[in-house]
Amino acid sequence: MIKNIVFDVGDVLVDFGYRRYMQDLGFDEETVDFLSENMVLTEFWHELDLGVRTEAEAVETFTKKYPQYKDEIIKFWDQIEFIVEEYPYAEPLVLKLKELGYGVYILSNYPIETAERHWPKFKFLPHTDGHIISAYEKVTKPDEGIYRLLESRFGIDLKECIFVDDRQVNIDAANSYGMTAIQFKGLDDLLGKLSTELGVDKIVL
Repeated sequence: MIKNIVFDVGDVLVDFGYRRYMQDLGFDEETVDFLSENMVLTEFWHELDLGVRTEAEAVETFTKKYPQYKDEIIKFWDQIEFIVEEYPYAEPLVLKLKELGYGVYILSNYPIETAERHWPKFKFLPHTDGHIISAYEKVTKPDEGIYRLLESRFGIDLKECIFVDDRQVNIDAANSYGMTAIQFKGLDDLLGKLSTELGVDKIVL
């Protein structure tokens, strides 16, 4: 029996729009492509999610490594609070699931400093029953430890949870730990799959 819905945050409940963000900062497409590949989509960002690196280290590391992009890198990190935007459906979705009687939890890979800027502003967050932020725990998805931490901290059973995430590797891990996992491919697709898994009529927000 499913009792809880567990959500990832980035690209599920909020838009982790790093390319949009850099475009809004006025970076040309060559710069956006370069910094996406060589800064955002790197092991260093994973270390931010693990809580073992800081934004100051990011600025120092990447400006030294790519001095030709020094100004853009400094600007990127100086306004990092604007890198995410909450999806309009996020709060209504959480509220609907709560209305249907389900526990709602958050399991997210997220750096500490950006979490401190972003999470207090998320409208959906106060309606949830609990959350795990990777950087505070020094463990990230898909490591089994972060899933088991969710289970032990909130006294829930992973076998009674639906897990929603955009990344296949995290979906595969959740399935292997006994969760019912749904890869996020858009709101309409999610609502249909949730309705099927929960045995309810089409969820309408």
